[in-house]
Amino acid sequence: MSATTRSTTTITRRTALRMAGGVGAAAILPACARGTLTRAAPGDDVTLNNDNPTWAPGFEAAGEVLHATTGHGFAIRAVPDVSSYQQIVRMSAQTDSTTDLVKWWNGYRLQDVARAEIFADLTAAWDQAERNGWVDPSLRDSFSYDGRPYAIPLYQSYYAVFYSQSAYQRLGLEVPQDWDEFIANAQALRDGGVTPIASGGVDSWESLIWFQQLLIGLDPDFYAALTDGQASYTDDTAQEAMAIWVDMYEQELFSPPDTQVTELPGRFAEGSVGMNLHGAWNTNAFVQAGMDEDTFGLFLLPAVASTAPHAVVTESGALAVTVNAHKRSAAMDVAGAWLDTDVQRAWVGFLSDLSANPAALPPVQPVRDLATQVEQTSPVLATRYWEASPPVLVEGNVEELSAFMAEPTLAMAQATLRRMQERAEAEWDRWLL
Repeated sequence: MSATTRSTTTITRRTALRMAGGVGAAAILPACARGTLTRAAPGDDVTLNNDNPTWAPGFEAAGEVLHATTGHGFAIRAVPDVSSYQQIVRMSAQTDSTTDLVKWWNGYRLQDVARAEIFADLTAAWDQAERNGWVDPSLRDSFSYDGRPYAIPLYQSYYAVFYSQSAYQRLGLEVPQDWDEFIANAQALRDGGVTPIASGGVDSWESLIWFQQLLIGLDPDFYAALTDGQASYTDDTAQEAMAIWVDMYEQELFSPPDTQVTELPGRFAEGSVGMNLHGAWNTNAFVQAGMDEDTFGLFLLPAVASTAPHAVVTESGALAVTVNAHKRSAAMDVAGAWLDTDVQRAWVGFLSDLSANPAALPPVQPVRDLATQVEQTSPVLATRYWEASPPVLVEGNVEELSAFMAEPTLAMAQATLRRMQERAEAEWDRWLL
């Protein structure tokens, strides 16, 4: 094949991104695009697509406030299967069958689609939110690509420790103020016949939770460098984090790794499980089970290293406007008003979690207490591992961490880090092409 022919048939990185998911989505899109999933909403409403059908009441509540503010409410669409949802968004965003707004992810998962030019620039929405004090400006980079923001925070969730009030009270435990006290609490729970720390992940994304937490607890700057491709998974800090994880397993401080987070409200109520490190968004499961501050509490996990600053992992869904939105102007108005305090109070009132707008708090005391802890400690904010590096790299490494949880030995930990680094080297090369 001649050089000329080769140059005319080359698919650029940007074109490949636009085509991403095409094979899988091709069979899905024709049916849904001509149906109700991506059809323009009647009247003044704008369409919003997401991957969580259970959120519909919350979006509707926020939409009512938005309608009073902007003249536009939501027509909700949902695809419950995450893989299908991602394929549909990628494909429909290139056509006139797209929804006006979509729920996405921040960090590198947002960059992965923003550089495919399927989301609109939301600089104006961010500028307005910052002027009004609706958002911490430091979050902006996590929603940006090439210096411009392409989404706004859908919510702001912190990874904190849920703890059983009954287990803590029975054993006379207090919320720990440093890492040694946290470990002592876990040991006391173990010795008292209580599973100290519920920790699933052997077959799910949750295997990343303790990995990211131990890294930021040792050195949040190292975590930032690692997830940005500037440090190695075999460096001393990563080795130390895995060694601590192994030691905690050897002390029998963790549940079996196939534990399901859905079990926890009941087990907290009976006092058979003491703690669980998770996104505060799981508070809603406790609220739906009829539990309150008498049953569970939340606290920020202290730093592992005494010299490390306080740090916390954050998770923020992203709200984006598609470039081919049927009602793009209306969608931009909605995006600009999404972080309005009244809108966010309606939203988090349903979600039972926190907003990127610090003035919007849910009527759930443990979460309000968590917000107070964040305000008092001003921790370093670390992006959740799932969004903090290129998607293929993260997904492969999460599988490695799941395998480690099934065999949490030091030898396995070291082998896991070597494989994670090998994948990092390959995937960063691909990402930067």
